[in-house]
Amino acid sequence: MRNNAGFTLIEVMAALVIAALAIVVLLQASFTGAAENQAAMRYDQALSRAQSRLASFGTLTPIQPETLSGADGGDYHWQVKITRLTGSTQIALYAVDLTESFGGRQVELQTERLAAQP
Repeated sequence: MRNNAGFTLIEVMAALVIAALAIVVLLQASFTGAAENQAAMRYDQALSRAQSRLASFGTLTPIQPETLSGADGGDYHWQVKITRLTGSTQIALYAVDLTESFGGRQVELQTERLAAQP
């Protein structure tokens, strides 16, 4: 009579293959989640930089029709385009469009500002 108390070699190898596949899937999901988290952090940083730069127009930087651009540190770059929408000889309404670029992606913000004419 044969003793069937243990597992056969085939059963053990099948269990190891299934466990290895499950570990690979979990690791891949973990790495994908980490990459998406990094991208979200960079997007949030770009949005913060864009909001800060946009807030400076009209307070630290005079508003006049022009296009400006520059580096914002790291691989962040900004560009702002200011166009006059309407106005009189004393006050005018301007559209301010700002783009913050980073790693092949970009954040775009738009606002309108009133400014006195020089």
